[in-house]
Amino acid sequence: MKALKYIWVLILFLNLNIFSQFDKSMMKSLSDNTNMISVTIGGSFVVTGSFNAFLNERVDQYITRINAQAIQSFNTDLPNIRSQSNFRSFDIDGSILNPIEYSLRGIKLKRASGEELTLDIAKFRVNGDFKNNPYLRNDDLLVFPILELERNFVAIDGAINKPGRYQFVDGDKLSDIIELALGINKAYENVEFARISRLSYSGDSEHILNVKITENPPLQRGDRITIVAEETQKKDFKVYIVGEVHTPGFVSITKNNTTLREVITRVGGFKPSADLNRAELVRGTNVFRSFLFTEEFENMLMLRMATITEEDSSSFIIDNKLRFTRGNALIEFNRILDQASPDGDFIVRDGDIIFIPEKLNLVYVFGQVKKPGYIEHKDSENYNYYISKAGGLGDLAREEIYIIKGTSRTWVEVDEDNPPSIEPGDFVWIPKEIPRNFTYYLNRIMAVSSVISTVATLILIFLQFSN
Repeated sequence: MKALKYIWVLILFLNLNIFSQFDKSMMKSLSDNTNMISVTIGGSFVVTGSFNAFLNERVDQYITRINAQAIQSFNTDLPNIRSQSNFRSFDIDGSILNPIEYSLRGIKLKRASGEELTLDIAKFRVNGDFKNNPYLRNDDLLVFPILELERNFVAIDGAINKPGRYQFVDGDKLSDIIELALGINKAYENVEFARISRLSYSGDSEHILNVKITENPPLQRGDRITIVAEETQKKDFKVYIVGEVHTPGFVSITKNNTTLREVITRVGGFKPSADLNRAELVRGTNVFRSFLFTEEFENMLMLRMATITEEDSSSFIIDNKLRFTRGNALIEFNRILDQASPDGDFIVRDGDIIFIPEKLNLVYVFGQVKKPGYIEHKDSENYNYYISKAGGLGDLAREEIYIIKGTSRTWVEVDEDNPPSIEPGDFVWIPKEIPRNFTYYLNRIMAVSSVISTVATLILIFLQFSN
């Protein structure tokens, strides 16, 4: 009997527990339903129809969420979307290439009570005014106008933070577009005027309005606005100096008034180890700061009216390629700190690179020598000394020897009676005598003989006809 009582108590407890869980689940479902409302989206939006919204959800949050969910849904159902060829372009991985755009201005909010509001979400995202982003209510209707920036636009540029084209809505004034463009750029001074270009309906005539910004005139579709201001020159002009100076790195300069002497002084001058004979200022090739400048375009301009021969053109191509690669200025760095020297007065420009190499007290010997490599420079020695230090000439060395100057890469053929001086950084090159076999010389003789016999035959024929 006691056991039966325990069984009934256990059954009662289990029933109460199941009822409690069911009650909690039902209450949660009821709670979710009471926190949700229905809002309808119409017009030109990513998707249209009635969707759930939260009681405490504002318009911007709601449309952003629905848009994100729609894009996610589209990306997971691409085969069906691709069948709509006018819908969107796709990336190589199959995803939608760009976020779907929709109108953020001129949105109509129609409430069940009959109230109608015009919302400007674009403005809310700029100024945070919640009158353009109210809470949603049950049975609200959002109607989106078509976003068509080819015709329904206002463009703005000049002294503005975010130039571009913006959706036009009826009633827009100059201040509205300036606000959407994030205001006047504070880098510009004395910004007071705006210029409005207004085309006729046919596009054949233009009316220019010069207005004060404070006048805040009404705008029309297609207006193109320029916030007028003199271009600021407060920019990050700088040069880069590297190598044997005391404080290498970037040096701030003016637009076009800082001299090379000033730059060297600012970095503490040259170190004793600086090799000023090999120092360079590299500016690049676009010295005129041309917008259309490219290597291919410059080559076409150079060759368009050239009168050089085909043989010369190969040499010109090499020289022109080096001009593009280096574009260095011809400066005597040894004289820069001399106040009377024009080299120190050279005006540096933004982007210049100044290279001060370390002294290299070496001469490089290569070619037909037994041990090519670097040899320490000796002031009083000529080329024979360096060839001797490199193990002497090889068996296939030609008679001519060349000195290649380290600074200019100029080639100088050695004259035994008047040998050139050799400086640190120079190169000594001994070319190779190409070995020829008997077949090579036989072919040359046969070629010459063939030409001679042909000429002789032509002469005999000519003499016979003459007689």
